[in-house]
Amino acid sequence: MKRIVILILFAFALSENAFAQPTLAQKMIHRAAIIIADKIGVGESDKETFMSMYQSYRKERLDIMRIHPQAMDDIEKATEAKILSDFEKSDKLLQLRKLYYTKFRTFLSPTQIQKMYDAEKNAESNR
Repeated sequence: MKRIVILILFAFALSENAFAQPTLAQKMIHRAAIIIADKIGVGESDKETFMSMYQSYRKERLDIMRIHPQAMDDIEKATEAKILSDFEKSDKLLQLRKLYYTKFRTFLSPTQIQKMYDAEKNAESNR
């Protein structure tokens, strides 16, 4: 009997995940992808590829930005940990941009990619 209850709970948990709605962050990333695709002039033949790739890029970028050092009581150690964490984030973001630059470059021009970066920078400064 106990096994049956566990199996039913497990199946219910799986079914909940199967019908999960997109998060607010996912919706915002999707909307940003649509806006940027239009802004940089992605052709219809490449739009689906761009949308998928851009959303993956932004999700990975968001995951990196969410990395925070562990809270500490000692102010000096906490400050140093934050500085080192910021260095690590910067390195990871640079590697991510390089990786996705080569991916985007397979179907976008350097000018389009630069416009994409500029649009991201403008959106971030308007927050």
